[in-house]
Amino acid sequence: MKTKPYALSLLLLAAISTPAAWAAAVDPFYQSLLRDGQQAFDRKEYATAARDLRLACFGMLDEPRPLAECLARLALAQDAAGDVEGFRETFRRLTDVEDRFKGYSQAEMAPELRAAIETRLAARIPAATLAGAPAFRSTLARKEAGAPTAGPAGPPKSPPKPGPVASAPVPAPPPAPGAVAVKPPPSPAPSSASKPLTDAERQKLDQARKLLGDRRTAKELRQAFELSRAVADAHPDSKEAQLLAAEGAYRISRWSDAAAYFRRGGDPGDEEPERLFYMAVALYESGDAAAAAAALRRSLPNLKRTPYVDAYTHKILAQ
Repeated sequence: MKTKPYALSLLLLAAISTPAAWAAAVDPFYQSLLRDGQQAFDRKEYATAARDLRLACFGMLDEPRPLAECLARLALAQDAAGDVEGFRETFRRLTDVEDRFKGYSQAEMAPELRAAIETRLAARIPAATLAGAPAFRSTLARKEAGAPTAGPAGPPKSPPKPGPVASAPVPAPPPAPGAVAVKPPPSPAPSSASKPLTDAERQKLDQARKLLGDRRTAKELRQAFELSRAVADAHPDSKEAQLLAAEGAYRISRWSDAAAYFRRGGDPGDEEPERLFYMAVALYESGDAAAAAAALRRSLPNLKRTPYVDAYTHKILAQ
């Protein structure tokens, strides 16, 4: 049977690893997130892969070439997860890195990875947009030839590296009755575990809080989310930043992002009934009905009842 070039490129992807030339310049914590994202993709846990890769890309902002490769991997994970809007946003980031630093065109990216991402760009991005981005004009030929759209191409798999193998995580004990089952945030590397927030980052969080006040425009709410998300992604161990990013995501109905940040930040606590309600809604809209019901029940005794709250109470608790 004759193997199609596209299928052959996917097979070759498995043999490509992260280039050592730039890996040493990136903090080990973000290298670890990159590997976690690749492994999650291999397990077909595409949403998890996209989240880990997005965090990994954040740690490469000062390294345009590895950032471009990380963004390419992120786009492939988002494509596999069916996150079309996320894929397009990552493409916009790729074009920005290219326009400012030539990060994509000069990246020492494996040909197979470059072919995979350009194949998906041809399938997802309008021809007029590709024509306006010089580094991606080669994808127009793929689009005109009819790029395959069934089944996303995966990022290269990293082969096992010598050294000790990390042990599998030990499952957490079941939550107590009434508690919300929340996954702990990923453990940062020792060098990042106690990294304090800078004054600039605290100012971002303060600005985000102000923007999350009542009667804010959609633009202001999106700005609040972006400000808090930047700090939360840089400090995965900061509960304050995670919960603020979760609230920001909730306010603009980005349910999966809100649920992810709530999981990383941990339980808001009974003294914050509004955030418990936000968490319940985000978990419910993301498909975790059991955890949503547990959080909602704890929030209701101290929560001001409104038609909006009552509507979600009816949906989540089937009352």
